[in-house]
Amino acid sequence: MTENTRPNVLLVISDQYRRDALGVNRPDFAHTPHLDEFARNAVNFTNAYSACPSCIAARATLLTGMKHENHGFTGYDSRPVWKYDTTLPGVMASAGYHTQCVGKMHVEPARNLMGFHNVVLHDGFLHDKRWHYRNPIQYDDYLPDVSRYLGPDVDICDTGLGCNGYATREWTWDERLHPTAWVTTKSIEFLRRRDTTKPFFLKTSYHRPHSPLDPPPSYLSMYEGRTLPPVHEGDWDDEFTCYTNPENPIPEDKFSQERARKA
Repeated sequence: MTENTRPNVLLVISDQYRRDALGVNRPDFAHTPHLDEFARNAVNFTNAYSACPSCIAARATLLTGMKHENHGFTGYDSRPVWKYDTTLPGVMASAGYHTQCVGKMHVEPARNLMGFHNVVLHDGFLHDKRWHYRNPIQYDDYLPDVSRYLGPDVDICDTGLGCNGYATREWTWDERLHPTAWVTTKSIEFLRRRDTTKPFFLKTSYHRPHSPLDPPPSYLSMYEGRTLPPVHEGDWDDEFTCYTNPENPIPEDKFSQERARKA
């Protein structure tokens, strides 16, 4: 057996997670000891921005390396089929890596491998996929898994929380069945079952903290009742403050020029 000497690659993604929600960047508020350990032993980019801050468009950029004007997504549109000749997992697979994604892909068709050897899926609330597919197993692996423990009539929508709402309610089932715990468990299963003669590329992609906002009770209690600190803001957005802060508008000449340009 040939011993693998090339580095393994673990790509961890969490949806709607800002850098100031990382404990190493905001130790007075955020408690993220495992991610902090990663950051202390790696590179912590403190001045990085999304290529296109919309979920599907950002994921397309990540998987293809292309800007939004080239990969075709500029906002939320779950309908187009993803067709790209070159993708990050495809390149890794061609280089001899055993590739796997666990968690959120948010592509179409839902089980489009995008160059991975295998995907184990949970995209979250899944409202758009419910319209397109008749059977949950066509677009999700989490829901069928949970049904084996809690019964066939159980649904992730049972909490009553919306997929894009700001209402918060603690997770009501066993913490081990929370989507975050499930993605971690399935990622560990891959590491135990992988082809050890090859290096691995594992994308562990968490849907949370994207809503529904339903953290397990032990995590909700850590922050419940605490005042949220102000978010970090870059100085690059000063000229756009009129759109978010009416008390500090853009000077009239700049605003008029921008309005005229858009018209």
